[in-house]
Amino acid sequence: MSDAPDPTDLPEPPPLGSALAADAAGAQVSEAAGHGHPRRERCQNCDTPLQGPYCHQCGQHDFDINQSFGHTFLEALENFFHFDTKLFRNVVTLLFRPGRLTAAFNAGKRAAQMPPFRLYVFVSFLFFFLAFLGEDQAGRMVKTTTRQEGQAALLVDGKPVSLSDVFTAAGRDLPADSDEKRAVDEVRAAAEKFQAGQEGKLDADHELGPFRQKLQRLMTPEGQRQILHGFLVAIPKILLLCLPLFALYTRFLFRKSGRLYLQHLVMALHFHTFFYLWFMVRDGWVFLVGFASEWLAGWLQVGCNLWFLIYPVFMLRHLFANSWPRTLVKSAVLTAAYAVTIGIAFLATMALIVFVF
Repeated sequence: MSDAPDPTDLPEPPPLGSALAADAAGAQVSEAAGHGHPRRERCQNCDTPLQGPYCHQCGQHDFDINQSFGHTFLEALENFFHFDTKLFRNVVTLLFRPGRLTAAFNAGKRAAQMPPFRLYVFVSFLFFFLAFLGEDQAGRMVKTTTRQEGQAALLVDGKPVSLSDVFTAAGRDLPADSDEKRAVDEVRAAAEKFQAGQEGKLDADHELGPFRQKLQRLMTPEGQRQILHGFLVAIPKILLLCLPLFALYTRFLFRKSGRLYLQHLVMALHFHTFFYLWFMVRDGWVFLVGFASEWLAGWLQVGCNLWFLIYPVFMLRHLFANSWPRTLVKSAVLTAAYAVTIGIAFLATMALIVFVF
């Protein structure tokens, strides 16, 4: 079965040599609002004749500062709702129509889309912001230290003394055979024993090597919280670094399709954006439905998880038009390869965090 896509489904896209690198330029094309006609005949920056709201020579927006605040505010409001509507359409397409947004972008139909990298950054930032929102920052970031000189000072006649000296001074004026004298001596003996044990423990701690001391810190709840926090903070960077490898794997698996690497990279950006959106939408709807019925919320979560599993298959099938058996096999290979990549990246990151802890 040929790997070539169905021409009736996916028109042959133009080259994307600068599509991702010129993200800002693409945003200008896609962010034109209702005021599509130029206000002036020539660009104020480079004096090029204008053919639209943006100069095709230097890219400057034809904005007139000499207008009322009310008019400017209404135009800004219109631009905002235009962006909001575009974002909503892109989100719906990503969630429920696998591969369609990528196919449209690669075919040159980018005016109705947010640039892929900008959409990815926006959604991933929102995802991790919500993920960290409920965490107890103060509890995680508290650092504790143990210092030998940090013990509380006991003073007798204005001079620092040990705990046993305190009880010696307290029992000095008591009768030798009194019950009070015997009680003070017992407490003093216990204090001396405790102090000797503490000093022995401090000496042992000083003799420990760096590795053993680090291991002791890792075994404490505070150390484990810091390690977990460092790992969670590193997850967005890990996924962003692994994302180009996802595109490289699909480029190899579907090398006969004729797609360029940047086109595969656009698909990888859209798929990872779907990943973040799926988690937010799934957890949000399951939480809301749970108020009405726990049983229904459970089945909704099962359905969402099933959709996440079959989504890549439908996406790859639509973009590359392989047969279903070939698409299933390549999806399995892609999943295994990328899972190993993510696992290695996670283990390497955890080892680095523990090493520098």
